[in-house]
Amino acid sequence: MRDYPWSSVGQGYALPASKRPEWLAASEGLVAAQCSDTAGGRRSFVERLDKRVREEGGRRAGLIEPANDRRRSHLRHGWYWGSQSFAEQMLKLARKGVRSRKNRTYRSAALAQAHDEAEAKRLLAEGVAAAGLENELLERLPGSDIRKVALADLLLTCTVVRQSWISDQLAMRSAANVSQQVRRYRARTRPKLPPRLRNYISAVKIC
Repeated sequence: MRDYPWSSVGQGYALPASKRPEWLAASEGLVAAQCSDTAGGRRSFVERLDKRVREEGGRRAGLIEPANDRRRSHLRHGWYWGSQSFAEQMLKLARKGVRSRKNRTYRSAALAQAHDEAEAKRLLAEGVAAAGLENELLERLPGSDIRKVALADLLLTCTVVRQSWISDQLAMRSAANVSQQVRRYRARTRPKLPPRLRNYISAVKIC
């Protein structure tokens, strides 16, 4: 039980009184469990809980090992608790939130960043192909190249990846340059793009 960082056991009952949160009435809990508030008593309390889990069975006791919990996200800072249908519903909502880009808190979250980096890589690969650009050519072209800027605008519109990430992927020198070039690009009435790239960007933004 001590291995779960969100548990009051690892964060309170297993710790000396001086290291516990002031609001946690662990001493009273230990007394109720007939365990002394000493190193040995606290160890006995944890062992008793572990024994209960083993005897009753983890599933019956409501305990799910992190490695076997498919309801828990693999992401570092994001997790949920629910059925598979609930998980699918949450993913749909997350994708919708990414497209709308209305929630600034979500855009700054690790969950959004992890999800969007994978999406951004997919869009970038398809966009580079539609633009007829190769990786070697990207390095040689200036950061103001209209095809690069159009792809940067697409990534900023459809994902929440950082401008520094876009700058690195498209060889656009810096995040500040990405911001400046995209701002100029958006001010144009009808940027001249290769037809295939223009059609690809239009199709992505419609979706």
